[in-house]
Amino acid sequence: MTGSGKKSLAEFWQKNHCKLVNFVRTKLDDASHMDSEDIVQDVILNLLDRPDITKPVTNLTAYVFRALKNRIIDEYRKPASRTESLDEPDMNELSLYDIIPDLKYEPQNSYAREQLRNQIYAAISNLPKDQKQVLIETEFNEVSFKELEKQLNIPMGTLLARKHRGLKTIKKQLKHIKEEHNDLFND
Repeated sequence: MTGSGKKSLAEFWQKNHCKLVNFVRTKLDDASHMDSEDIVQDVILNLLDRPDITKPVTNLTAYVFRALKNRIIDEYRKPASRTESLDEPDMNELSLYDIIPDLKYEPQNSYAREQLRNQIYAAISNLPKDQKQVLIETEFNEVSFKELEKQLNIPMGTLLARKHRGLKTIKKQLKHIKEEHNDLFND
């Protein structure tokens, strides 16, 4: 879209924003204000991304309302999402909460997780400097191996080997914990 087309679209948006949102809201059953706003913004954004190669839009109001109408039809075509209640019993007279209890808020698990986390951090800090650096950068700082290879000027194979050795050392140090707290590793 050209600069003058974007300017006329901006003016159209300022004048008709509420009218467009209300139009969408009246056409959708049980639509919240945010759903209507999202649909209108999506249509306007698609209009801004429209290439100028095709026929120019002569009647902007008609074009936008037709696009909104088509987008509303698309909303009706979407499969309805169903919300399941955690408290509603199923055919076995059990609720989803009964089947899958949320253990992360139980005090003993919270304490055990904190202890495990501290032991993992201690195991990481005991690694040799080069292994620790690769592990922290790739796992915690989400740096890719390619980026790390460029930053450190170290071959990728060396970085991979350092990480592998570091993880192997940590697993060996924490093997007894996995056996003691098997319930935490299955969550």
